[in-house]
Amino acid sequence: MDKVKEVSLKEFFLLVDKSDTKVCKTCTKELYLSWGNITKEMDQALNVIGAFLNSDCYINKNGYTEFHLEGTNYWSESAPIAIAYYPYHESKIRVCNECSAVFLNYTDYSGHAPQNRVRLVRKNLIVLDDCDFDLNIKG
Repeated sequence: MDKVKEVSLKEFFLLVDKSDTKVCKTCTKELYLSWGNITKEMDQALNVIGAFLNSDCYINKNGYTEFHLEGTNYWSESAPIAIAYYPYHESKIRVCNECSAVFLNYTDYSGHAPQNRVRLVRKNLIVLDDCDFDLNIKG
């Protein structure tokens, strides 16, 4: 089995900056402003880039704790993308083949059959943790 590439925050932000904000028929990103179940077609349209560098540090530090501001919840379109918290810290970073939109993707196992979930990354929602700067923003 191939080892997943570890992506630094610097590399992640470069990917996000390259994203095209126009509507894309390939990834239908406008349907994934919050977490949603990935379709077979979308799964095929997204390349796996890797996982966050030192994500095991975040998992050990924050476990399954979510991070929310201003009354948001897991399903909120405006929920922060808090990389050091669940489920972001265990997500794969994926990019649309057509428009370069960046998505986070993980498998949810909590209390039901496994569900492969995906969410569009919008830069204005990204929240960093103190250890982000120490661990991998330099990369």
